[in-house]
Amino acid sequence: METPAAPLGFVYDYVEKQSLQKYLRLVIIVCIYIFARGYYSNWAKQRHIRTQLAIDKREKELDAQRKERDESEKFEELDREATSFGWGKATRRNVKRQEQVLQDAAQQLRERHQGEYDAAEDHDIDDLLDD
Repeated sequence: METPAAPLGFVYDYVEKQSLQKYLRLVIIVCIYIFARGYYSNWAKQRHIRTQLAIDKREKELDAQRKERDESEKFEELDREATSFGWGKATRRNVKRQEQVLQDAAQQLRERHQGEYDAAEDHDIDDLLDD
């Protein structure tokens, strides 16, 4: 009775058994590396995104605190300047705050109109840019 042939016995005719095992190990190691690298890349990307979001959140909170502090300093400065008027303290403070609010609103309005002007300017030369 004959012994059954190995499933890959015909391969052994072309390549030695030891070198075939080495190549098979190499292929397995390379495949594991490819899968592990993909998994690690996704993990590292997610970690980077989480840390960047945390940093952005912290900066946003600091900006809000800084803006609030600047606003309170501005009102304190307005209160100090308001003492130069001849009216009552509350009236001077209110007048200075109203002046500041109006100046801020005027500045925002100027910026908005400037932005609209720039957009209109780009629209005027848009047909020249198509070529």
